[in-house]
Amino acid sequence: MEQLKKICNVKVWLILLALIHTLVGVIAQTDFSVDAEAEMAGVFLAISTYLFYAAFFTTGEAQARLAAVLAGPIWVWFMVCALFELESGAGGVWELSPELLPPLVFWGMTALTGVLGWNSGSD
Repeated sequence: MEQLKKICNVKVWLILLALIHTLVGVIAQTDFSVDAEAEMAGVFLAISTYLFYAAFFTTGEAQARLAAVLAGPIWVWFMVCALFELESGAGGVWELSPELLPPLVFWGMTALTGVLGWNSGSD
């Protein structure tokens, strides 16, 4: 049971997701000389700011609820895009593939830990 509590730590998942989203998902993949990519990177970095805020400036149920409402809809949107094989802004097509697995795991675990702590009674 103690191991499960360590794995389901909302703060840890928020920090991991924010770091990966910022470094791998935005900075490493953005060509800042292209205005459209720079614009999209700004929006994505705003999402990272929300995740860092939830991780460092909230605790308990408030943190869990923010994790759930920030990460849950994005996980659902990834699934909708993949299931309907929508075109991505990068010119590709979303599909359920091994490439989509890491974002699904990180966004999904962040949302799941948020849902699990939603009514934890720790606020």
